[in-house]
Amino acid sequence: MKRNNSILLVDDSRLNRLTLSDILREGYQIIEAENGKIALEILAERRSEIAVVILDLVMPVMDGFDVMEEVARHPEYKYIPIIVATTDDDVENEKRCLELGAWDFIPKSFRPEIIRFRVMNAISKNKMRLLEYDTLTGIYNQQRFYQATRDMLDETKELKFAFIHFDIECFKMINAFYGVKTGDKLICYVASQIHDIMKGREGTFGRINGDIFCICIPFESVQEIADILEELKRRVREYAADIYHINTAAGIYIIEDNDMDVSVIYDKSCIAAKQCKGHYMVSQALYTKEMGEKLEREQRIVSEMDRALEQEEFLIYFQPKYELKEYRPNGAEALVRWRKPDGTLVSPGEFIPVFEQNGFITKLDYYVWDKVCQFIRQELDEGREPEPISVNVSRMNLYQPHFLESISNLIKKYDISPKYLYLELTESMFSDSAHVIYDSVANLHKMGFTILMDDFGSGYSSLNVLKDVDLDVIKLDMKFFSKGSSTLKGEKIVESVIRMADSLKMPVIAEGVEEKHQVEMLSVLGCNYIQGYYFAKPMPMDAYRRLVRGLPQKKTDG
Repeated sequence: MKRNNSILLVDDSRLNRLTLSDILREGYQIIEAENGKIALEILAERRSEIAVVILDLVMPVMDGFDVMEEVARHPEYKYIPIIVATTDDDVENEKRCLELGAWDFIPKSFRPEIIRFRVMNAISKNKMRLLEYDTLTGIYNQQRFYQATRDMLDETKELKFAFIHFDIECFKMINAFYGVKTGDKLICYVASQIHDIMKGREGTFGRINGDIFCICIPFESVQEIADILEELKRRVREYAADIYHINTAAGIYIIEDNDMDVSVIYDKSCIAAKQCKGHYMVSQALYTKEMGEKLEREQRIVSEMDRALEQEEFLIYFQPKYELKEYRPNGAEALVRWRKPDGTLVSPGEFIPVFEQNGFITKLDYYVWDKVCQFIRQELDEGREPEPISVNVSRMNLYQPHFLESISNLIKKYDISPKYLYLELTESMFSDSAHVIYDSVANLHKMGFTILMDDFGSGYSSLNVLKDVDLDVIKLDMKFFSKGSSTLKGEKIVESVIRMADSLKMPVIAEGVEEKHQVEMLSVLGCNYIQGYYFAKPMPMDAYRRLVRGLPQKKTDG
């Protein structure tokens, strides 16, 4: 059946339906309903097929006026023309029909030429209207919303406006688990609630794409906007609450200049909305200048990352770990630094989160692994037995279909044993899609790799992970202690972790150790290794070579 090529005939008289069917059958599919209740059920199921509704007013169960009132409550029906078929010449009835959204009228004398013309006219006009409205929800589409907002800003330049970006967190997951049809129903529900909340308010609203909606209203106070969004959030969370939990995110931009391009305004609201992503307790954020500056920095990083990798601007640094009994270096962790051609250093705290977000981290990880394997090969070629070097493995890499093959190929490429390359996984990796992580760990063990859990104790799943996953080494997060002191509680926790690890025959590396009293305490508690600024900061490969060989450090090292 062709999309938007059906006419819904709603009349309790079978004769009237047959007559209209005969007149309109050529060129259209005919759907019949004998009362308003059935008509609404058909609309709910087959809305995308229906080009026009021809509606009788006087019917049992639910009459034509009730149908139009119900249709008016659903913005997704807004673009479907309703033509009223009537024998009544009552001016008041006609006025009420027009108020309820009727497009046209046809007399029940059923003159074929007039009926065909009025149906064609309604469809033709509606095609032009459809260019302005989102066909799923019936509210403004992006183009029409932008234009309506532009007109409003131009007409009332003396007023200040707020622009709101509103979307549903993890909407793709709802589509994936429950189906696109369920997702579409949720989108329509959100649109209807925005439509309802905006009744009687000055402003514009529309669906931009997917689950993204925008609203532009005169700005009076941040509290007023917060109240609107809280009400919208409450309504959305109530939708199918017994089936799934829905979180929302909203970015707010207070328009500084009414002449600003709407697309630029939208971009700023998007930046604000991103601040809510992944933060359960934060559902709305107000755009600030700092957010824009941060985005600009991130965009510069993205624009330069491929070139930086090709030109090997990323430098590998090693932070030694020390054996606590003899205070001697015993391997290291590979870290990455970015030095631009002009000598500028970009902090890992700036570029790593960006790379994790856009997926570039997988390429950077591989680059680091390759450089570390190359270092190990050089040491072996020079007749030295290197201590293991650990490398970080991002969550995204574990989801790559060729991850295991890639790391296996590196070992073969440099002809080194996996015993020289330790792999560090952060505890937070085990919080979602655990089976993927567990399978990867099992396969890595089969290949001969040693697996370290980094940041142990920083999350909530530490003990469960130790129970369920075959890990080799624990890296203990020293955030248990406040800087400059070692509280009794923190010491007891660390002591318990070290004892537990010892009973499981798992060595412990305490990371982030910066002060003497921490070293002394860890030594008493039986910790195996220490990594931190107290012994050594991250250093270039050459400086590490000199350190492990017992050679004096050059002044340029470090």
